[in-house]
Amino acid sequence: MARSKRSDLFATIGLVVAAVATVLLMSGCARYNTFYNAEKAFKEAEHLRDEKIKAGEDISKPTAGQSQSYQLTIKKCLKLMENYPGHSLTDDALFLMGKSHHRLQQYNSSIEQFDLLFKNFPANSFMEESLYLQAANHMFTGDVARSNGFLQQLRDHYPTSRFQAEAFRVQGENAFSLERWQEARTSFTSFVETFPDDERVGEVGLMLGRSLWKLHEYDEAARRLEQVVNTIVEREDAFDAQLLLARCWIRQGRTEQADEQLNAIVTEAEVYEADGMVSVVRAENHIAKGEPEEAKRLLSTMPTEWMRGDVLPLVGEIMGELQLEAWELDEAAVNFRNASRNSRITSNPERIKRLSGDLQVFNQTIDRLEGAREEDRPSLLLTQANILSETLDRPRMALDRYLEVSTLTEQDSLSAVRGMFGAAVMYRNRLALPDSADLMESRLLETYPASPQALVLRDGSEADLYSYLLELEREQALLLVAEIAAEGPVADDSAPTSRPTVGPSMPEGDSPATGRYSRWRLRKLEWNAGLAGRSG
Repeated sequence: MARSKRSDLFATIGLVVAAVATVLLMSGCARYNTFYNAEKAFKEAEHLRDEKIKAGEDISKPTAGQSQSYQLTIKKCLKLMENYPGHSLTDDALFLMGKSHHRLQQYNSSIEQFDLLFKNFPANSFMEESLYLQAANHMFTGDVARSNGFLQQLRDHYPTSRFQAEAFRVQGENAFSLERWQEARTSFTSFVETFPDDERVGEVGLMLGRSLWKLHEYDEAARRLEQVVNTIVEREDAFDAQLLLARCWIRQGRTEQADEQLNAIVTEAEVYEADGMVSVVRAENHIAKGEPEEAKRLLSTMPTEWMRGDVLPLVGEIMGELQLEAWELDEAAVNFRNASRNSRITSNPERIKRLSGDLQVFNQTIDRLEGAREEDRPSLLLTQANILSETLDRPRMALDRYLEVSTLTEQDSLSAVRGMFGAAVMYRNRLALPDSADLMESRLLETYPASPQALVLRDGSEADLYSYLLELEREQALLLVAEIAAEGPVADDSAPTSRPTVGPSMPEGDSPATGRYSRWRLRKLEWNAGLAGRSG
């Protein structure tokens, strides 16, 4: 009887143990099955991606089937982490989620997953690829500094990493997006020279060519583009490479080769809606061949619908220079204004910006001079002379205006001395007429010995012009203070009498018509003269 009870007890314990084992086994299977399904879905999506790469298709965006598989991967990994927190497969799940979000171009979500992976599993087996993917994520979200930080970690910890090629590429793209052309050139050069057999060497070679173009290194840009132009997989990129190569050849004087290249891609230009850009490059070639009128005719008859993207500012730059040379100033001003809208792609953005502004001012002075009063003419003529000399490179025309102003000694002595000085500079520095410069300088020193211009002529580079101008301003302020004080006391005593700590501003609500304004003006002038607080 006792033996029977013991047998029953052991049997019961055995059943309990078996049940617990079954539950544990089923639980473990569920965990691993969940991850297995996540990994399976991910591999299916990656297989489709690999097939697209082999076929030379664009892989920047996943297909609907890929997206579905990546989303299933994320769903299964989330389920694993929610139902079985702390499981040994958690780091695997975080990696798959981060990579799936990256493939789906959900870069912020990918960043979150990789941050969790780095924080909780600093020694995980996916670190090498994770560093690269995180660098790419930050590049795509515009955080170049953090992207470069992860790339540096990749180089430091995995110097022979298979992702080094990607690191060079991403770092080059980071630098290119920031317009750091030297850095971009270095990274892209490292890629194409270290990994010449990489399937993306053509794509990176094009970026290298663009970087060299920005640096005006046209010979090297042409050499690099010639090496890769036939290896670029994406056809539109290949078209862009051929077009840029033609532009480099033009800068090298290889105009016939450029013509042949443009003729070879004219059909593709229509496909990629790049007819306008091809016309721009043809115009550049006409100019290089000494045919400016042909360039002008070509660009002036270009269809309006071609003026898209980079075309309008490039047309503006070319036409502006041609019209400036022909002294068609109104038309040139319009074109330089168009060119200044996108300084990223024009050849000399600083010059274009200056021309756009100065031509507008110059054209305004032409209109204003027609009916200007005599007292207004010197200022307008000096403005024209300065623009002609400094921006439009017309020293002879500038000289004529400086000379006209220099004769106005009775009407406007301040303008007259500026006219003399400007004429002397034109004679000496721009027209190589030193004898005429000597005569003009002698006249200036004799007629206006106390002027700032005379100081510069006497002392040259050692002249302390700043101190001289300050003293001159102080003397003028003293004279004006005495003049206003001679008008008698101001009737309105409501103006503030405390000494200002900074040059005083006009009291709020006042105007030159009020007595209060007169008191403020007097105190302002006293302040400028160094006598603030002395008026009664």
